[in-house]
Amino acid sequence: MSTNTAQHKAPLLLGLLLLLQVLLMSWNARTQAGDQSVLRAWVMAVITPVAKGTGWTIDRVTGFFDGFAELRHARDENVQLKIEIERLTQERDEAVEKAAVKNNLEAELGLRLLPRFRSLAASVISRNIAVWFRRLTIDRGSMDGIKKDMPVLTSSGIVGRVIEVGPNSSFVQLITDRYAGVGAMLQQSREMGEIRGQENSRCEMKAVAASVDVQVGDKIITTGLDGIYPKGLPVGTVESVENDANAPWKKILVKPSAPVDRVEHVFVLLIEPKDLKALEAFK
Repeated sequence: MSTNTAQHKAPLLLGLLLLLQVLLMSWNARTQAGDQSVLRAWVMAVITPVAKGTGWTIDRVTGFFDGFAELRHARDENVQLKIEIERLTQERDEAVEKAAVKNNLEAELGLRLLPRFRSLAASVISRNIAVWFRRLTIDRGSMDGIKKDMPVLTSSGIVGRVIEVGPNSSFVQLITDRYAGVGAMLQQSREMGEIRGQENSRCEMKAVAASVDVQVGDKIITTGLDGIYPKGLPVGTVESVENDANAPWKKILVKPSAPVDRVEHVFVLLIEPKDLKALEAFK
């Protein structure tokens, strides 16, 4: 058995020796260019396509992850840009609102209207617009120097007078209140009368003789004789005129110059009745 086994293995050993000899010869042999062995050239010929394919795959995978990272970075930047845009939009809207409020204040308060009197700006914080009583609450009180009977205005005209004062707020009786009264006169004819409130957000000018010429659109101003409002302040305009043959007075409906039922900001003249008396005496 041993002899037969050796006989069978002999060709295999011979083949391995021959292969080894070829490999050694290939290793020592050179390509025609003489720069590397034949065996190394064969190995490189087999490995190079595989390496190229692997390199291509690695490049693609690396490029994919790089692109994903760039895409995520771009997405994060986009989110930040949206947040910044929203912030800037909000700031723009706030600036527009502040500008609108400022313009509204300048238009309503008209601080240059009466430069000879000190005034204090105030905001309306509540309203009581009933049939008989028409009043506002403003955010200024005795701690701000407000006192009873001080006139309340806008640049368009008078709004009313202070009737009750608290530390930080005050009640204002509107000129459209039935129990309010304003000494007034027709600006053109200088005919005097009295303004009384009506229940329809209008006023009536009373005590104007039937013989006086009154036209729709005529301006009405304060007389300064009621001890509350200085002379020459706008009260309103004549909206309608009725003549009664049996009455000695005209019925004159007046539209207030100031938007008394929707005003948001006012200013209070820091003047008291005694100051008005002194002013009239000085004149």
